[in-house]
Amino acid sequence: MNETEDKIVLSASLIDDVKAFLTLDIPGLLPEELTERIFRFLSAEDLCRAAACSRAWRERTNNDVLWHWLCKRRRWERYSKVVDLSRETPFSPSFTDISHTTPTFHFENILTEPAFLSATCNWKQVYMRAWHLERNWCRGRYRVAPVMRGHREKVTCLDCNGTVLVSGSVDKTVRMWNLISGKCTRVLDGHTDAVTCLRLKDDVVVTGCSDGFVRVYDTRTGRCQMVFTGHERGVECLCIEGDNVISASSDRSIRVWSLSRGICTQILRGHSDDIEALSCMGSLVVSTSWDMTLKLWDIGHVGECLHTLQGHTEVVFCCQFDERIVVSGSGDGLVKVWSTKSGECLRTLEGHDGDVYCLCFNDDVIASGSADSSIRLWSHAGELLRVMREHIGVVRCMCLLGDRLVSGGDRKKIVVWNAKNGDLLNVVHRNPSLLHIMWMNDTRLVTASPESPGTLTVMSYW
Repeated sequence: MNETEDKIVLSASLIDDVKAFLTLDIPGLLPEELTERIFRFLSAEDLCRAAACSRAWRERTNNDVLWHWLCKRRRWERYSKVVDLSRETPFSPSFTDISHTTPTFHFENILTEPAFLSATCNWKQVYMRAWHLERNWCRGRYRVAPVMRGHREKVTCLDCNGTVLVSGSVDKTVRMWNLISGKCTRVLDGHTDAVTCLRLKDDVVVTGCSDGFVRVYDTRTGRCQMVFTGHERGVECLCIEGDNVISASSDRSIRVWSLSRGICTQILRGHSDDIEALSCMGSLVVSTSWDMTLKLWDIGHVGECLHTLQGHTEVVFCCQFDERIVVSGSGDGLVKVWSTKSGECLRTLEGHDGDVYCLCFNDDVIASGSADSSIRLWSHAGELLRVMREHIGVVRCMCLLGDRLVSGGDRKKIVVWNAKNGDLLNVVHRNPSLLHIMWMNDTRLVTASPESPGTLTVMSYW
């Protein structure tokens, strides 16, 4: 034989050897525990490819432990434990599909298995639904309900529980809407001036009004159950925490009311100018003011002011806090991070050229929106991670859920971002009006217009 013939024979021999190995059912030869450990190194895409190889491979990859691990890595465990997407009701097909592609997940086309295969495991179904939802947000696939009209004046506030939407207006009314049908189900009357703030909890709506009263309504009947009196000027902010309703007023005081007893239990005084924002968590309350300070109160100890946070040189527009930190944004263009425990200013985040009107944070990042048309993404160590520019005009509001950041601003623009790295995912161009208030959950986005007469827009990404 010559050299060429030797190579051909050798190649044929190698091919025969490789073929022998290719016919081996490796998962069938290995213990299930070992196969599971090997498959755990694969991505979701690789697991799906492996499942297509044979029935045995499909059965080994159809494993709750593997898919639970993948859901955990993507922070999608909530779609089994907190939000069950299999129970989410999609919008009516008669509503408008943006991008001409329905956002609805069609279970019957995807999850129907041949009789000889076992049913798709639970965590794989969770992953599939979550992946579909994430793609909808990234690609701008949503269904928009007809614009909700009914308020005669500007919408000043809204709240939602995922099924019921409640809105308040300068027209002295509160309207309840069915989020799925887009229909107004009830009008809550009784206010003698503009409704400035409201909160929805279970079967109760609590409203704050420019007449200085706090009213409590039963959502099932629409009746006003209680009227809290005591503020000397209009009520500007509200929170509900357990049995407590906390209200802040233009009279520069904060009052704590008991829902069960129907009385004022505490009056908190200390701000020397109007209160701008209010945030609550457990027994702790943080208030921001035009006096350039924040105050941290403990309503579990007779309204004790734990700390006065001083450092801003203009009005403090916004804040968010948890048991570790308080983050504030101000008209001085600064974002400050404070210690909840000591009240010490830990970091000052500089960079914005305009007022900071909104902010939010999670365990990974802090996001701030400003009148300079930008959103800045910061690490908790104070490092500027990204400057995100897509808005034209003031960034009015932001919502952060998991790794999804949604911002709203002037020129009718809503922008969807990746909160981990600041990447632009999608721009919603079809919002029918200007917006100044926004609410978001996993599958829905609600916006309110600052124009008169007031309107609301609801978009479903499911």
